[in-house]
Amino acid sequence: MSNWVDEFPIVLWSYRTTGRSSMGEMPFSLTYGTEAVLPLEIVAGSLRTESFEERDNEEGRRQDLDMLDERRDDAQVRQALYKSCTENYYNHQVRVKNLKVGEWVLRKNDSGHVEPLGKLSVTWEGPYKIVDAQKNGAYVVEAQDGHAIPRTWNAQSLRHFYS
Repeated sequence: MSNWVDEFPIVLWSYRTTGRSSMGEMPFSLTYGTEAVLPLEIVAGSLRTESFEERDNEEGRRQDLDMLDERRDDAQVRQALYKSCTENYYNHQVRVKNLKVGEWVLRKNDSGHVEPLGKLSVTWEGPYKIVDAQKNGAYVVEAQDGHAIPRTWNAQSLRHFYS
């Protein structure tokens, strides 16, 4: 087995020269303004390495550097759009639970770790009464006898109790 220190430069190279779907560019090209020449292209040869001319290369390099700021701006816009689409997809999947103060709920057993979990263990425990609704879906609950249950509980760990 090889040491991870020996493999680290190879991993970094592959990370930097792989295109990102979020921004449509490679980190290498956004940093240096041009695409990387892969070691395989140097050893095995490719159209790009075989048709290399130093005079044309300098002019092409200047043009690439002139366009670099625009490419970075485009990549930033694409990345913001990608994040927005990802956020919208996630938010579309979330189901909002509207629980109100005074309602009775059951609490998920695995979130409180009250009883040991097993194959035949009880999934929901309670009922509990909602005493206070805080922001971001957090609720304070109390048991049937009126004693408060410590800490707040997320709406994902609660569900309506129908008696």
